[in-house]
Amino acid sequence: MEELINWLITNKIKHQIVEDDLIAIPGFGLAFFQDMENVNSIFRYDNNGELIFNCMEDPEMLLKDDINYVIFKFGDCWYYTDIREPFKMHILKYVGERIPAEHNIPFVNLGIHTPYELLNGSFMPGAWIRKAKHLGQTAIGVCDRNTMASLFSLQKECKATDLGFVFGYSLTFIDGNDKVDAKIYVQTQQGLQNLLRIQKAIMVDSEDHTIDIDELAKYGQGNVLVFGKLSAEYVLSISGSDEIPASDIKFKILHYFDDVFFQVDLSEYKAERIDIKVLNSQKLYFDKLYRNGLKPVLISDNYYLDKDDARNKIILNKVATGAAHEQSDDQYFKDLDEHFQMFQQTFGPDWDIKALFSECCANTVEIANNASAAFETDRNFMPKYDMTPEETEKYGTSHNMFTQLLEDGLQRLVPAEKREQYREQMEYEKYIIESTNNVDYLLVQYDTVNWCRRNGIQVGCGRGSAAGCLLLYLLGITLIDPIKYNLIFERFLLPERAGLYQSDTTIIGEDVEADCYTEVHLSNGQTLKLFNDAELLVVRQREENPIRIYADELQEGDDILFDNKDELFTLNELDI
Repeated sequence: MEELINWLITNKIKHQIVEDDLIAIPGFGLAFFQDMENVNSIFRYDNNGELIFNCMEDPEMLLKDDINYVIFKFGDCWYYTDIREPFKMHILKYVGERIPAEHNIPFVNLGIHTPYELLNGSFMPGAWIRKAKHLGQTAIGVCDRNTMASLFSLQKECKATDLGFVFGYSLTFIDGNDKVDAKIYVQTQQGLQNLLRIQKAIMVDSEDHTIDIDELAKYGQGNVLVFGKLSAEYVLSISGSDEIPASDIKFKILHYFDDVFFQVDLSEYKAERIDIKVLNSQKLYFDKLYRNGLKPVLISDNYYLDKDDARNKIILNKVATGAAHEQSDDQYFKDLDEHFQMFQQTFGPDWDIKALFSECCANTVEIANNASAAFETDRNFMPKYDMTPEETEKYGTSHNMFTQLLEDGLQRLVPAEKREQYREQMEYEKYIIESTNNVDYLLVQYDTVNWCRRNGIQVGCGRGSAAGCLLLYLLGITLIDPIKYNLIFERFLLPERAGLYQSDTTIIGEDVEADCYTEVHLSNGQTLKLFNDAELLVVRQREENPIRIYADELQEGDDILFDNKDELFTLNELDI
């Protein structure tokens, strides 16, 4: 029990000893402490031959006393199990109420590196979010190097737990002969679009995964720039003098970005040569740059949740490089007291440490509060096929191109006596593909496959459920005739899964007269013009089932069950 109490104290978890083997954790509940030294094994067989947790006490008796948890140690870690549920081991972390930090001021951790930064970061966003909430923080930000892969997961997990989020990105930019590490934090939707362009420039257009400063500046709008913790010498060189005014930084950088900061990170690398570089850069910043207007922001690069998780990064880096470099057990998610302790160890009596610390923390909150960017998740975004000038001249629209290519394939690949059968299946599949907005997607695949064949790159004959699609065969994407081999199209795309209501409706055509349409204002702000005689399927209040009406019979509050096909190839082409 004493060892458990020490562990709870170390992890700053509120607790109260009720009995020798019973502990109360506020915000969690009553827990029975099981000393594993007195237990032969974690599991045992019950009277029915089922393998169960070898609890020293009868779980039913514990539950009668409102004791819902059993805490035990296995190896070097502490675990708990909820005896109200089938046995499952949970790591005893971030449970209950935390002992309040001495320095309880607003702060947002913007320095998280996730496993999406391959072979370097660890722990998925959900785990980081759990600790952030346990520490009482209101938001969290990631800054994976050269990848945006974690951002969607971050947004999803944060929204599910009502935690704010900030999209960040670590990169290296080139300015002449200088390679400078920096971070980008997205503030607006325009900033998110610009970050996507930065990502492309780094990971697609650059061989060494860097970006030129002039290229970076083009995409500064809607974002803030944070100079990396080792970049003080470079920033100082911008003005060509030892006394760089903030206005000069603005002229060089801030003119393009919404704001600019300098990263303050006092975490130890536990590698002398690196620690010297970091400390010298931080000293140069506070000596020459801080007093002249370049704002500090506390961003500790975190690669694992807790100090005892440092082995995660060591293993990942060994896999990546064959040797462990730049290893530390100090690059974890610290609380504010731990951060403040680092400030105390770094700054002398000439500094107002509390004021400086508060400023560094306040700037993290400023970045988080201004971060409004988010991915749109309430609709699908299908790829758009970019037609060549020659294709535009020949076909006009991508839909016409799609239709003509199918007809060409039908004439080329199917004997005349079988075309009626094949055409019937083609029209059925064509309706499904159109209705699910997959026309451009198939054209992208068509273009990709044909480009490969033209350039001597081998392409397979088709695999999986795609072989059941006649349209893919007619387009030349696959080389397998699904009708010949009795393959099933619905394995490729099942209409019911796409929420289709076949034969539901007709929405306006291209020849609508000005005096025969009904104007409809949708809840998403879109305005549609529907032919008065267009037959619609709608869900109406007080009606048990959907009803079929004409457009001019619509009432306020009617929910139109649109068919995507009807909408795509009429409304979009008319630009309504």
